[in-house]
Amino acid sequence: MRDNDTSLGGDHTSRQDDHRLGPEAPPDGPPSRGFKRIKVGKGRILARTEAVSWSSQAVAEHGSLYQAALASASRTLYGRGPVPVVANPESAGPPWLVRRYYRGGLMRAFGDRFLRAGRPRSFSEVENSARIVEMGFVTPRIVAAAVYPSGAIYRADLVTEFVPRARTLADLLFGNPSEGRASQEARREALACADTLITRLSKAGVRHKDLNAGNVLIAREAQHVHAILLDLDQCRPGRPNDLMNAKRLRRRLARSIRKLDSVRPRSDHDDEGNLTNDEMRRLLGLDSKTS
Repeated sequence: MRDNDTSLGGDHTSRQDDHRLGPEAPPDGPPSRGFKRIKVGKGRILARTEAVSWSSQAVAEHGSLYQAALASASRTLYGRGPVPVVANPESAGPPWLVRRYYRGGLMRAFGDRFLRAGRPRSFSEVENSARIVEMGFVTPRIVAAAVYPSGAIYRADLVTEFVPRARTLADLLFGNPSEGRASQEARREALACADTLITRLSKAGVRHKDLNAGNVLIAREAQHVHAILLDLDQCRPGRPNDLMNAKRLRRRLARSIRKLDSVRPRSDHDDEGNLTNDEMRRLLGLDSKTS
């Protein structure tokens, strides 16, 4: 890996140019559309014009976008780790949400450390976000992405515009420390929105390796409720109208919901207003024989 360029090294994975999502941009190629490439110390940053000044200063003073955001957060959300929200530093526009990438599943013990092989996750998400939007899907607007290489590993951050009046599917179904779970009607509505999103993803030929209740955002605008897709670094191209892809996505989402349900605290009135397992499966388009 060369220290005088702005990449994390070559991407030696195979590429398939005929897929709907298209090939990944080479890490040594031109910046993604609408982004400027910046280098601050060892940090590599892709930033929109309005985020160039803040990103450069944040990394210079705090070492990363994430640490800078933690130091000035107006509020903090929680996913695999704290997710700080900061005031828009350049305008009266929407606040910015700053997310540090963390490992999950069997790799959780590695925390925020990723092996320097192929395209870094934050830069992949910038590319995938642009393609997903072109295909008609809604996803939070990315304003900056950063990578911090150190030896054989790297850490990465992503900065997106904060989406108001929105909660993750997980929060709506089970609540969180600051908000209780939604009403039974709102939970049914959220599951139906998630199912519609899965149908559209399948028709478009988009695979998501880590679809779960925490990366589907349910937003309300007046009377319109819709699902917003998060964590696009895990998206991959596939065959359009693939019924097996749709079934896999629904199974992944259902598994994540069951897992959350199995570990949440119980109360004396816990069953009041609960969706039954059959209702949940029906709303997600799963038949009774599907695991």
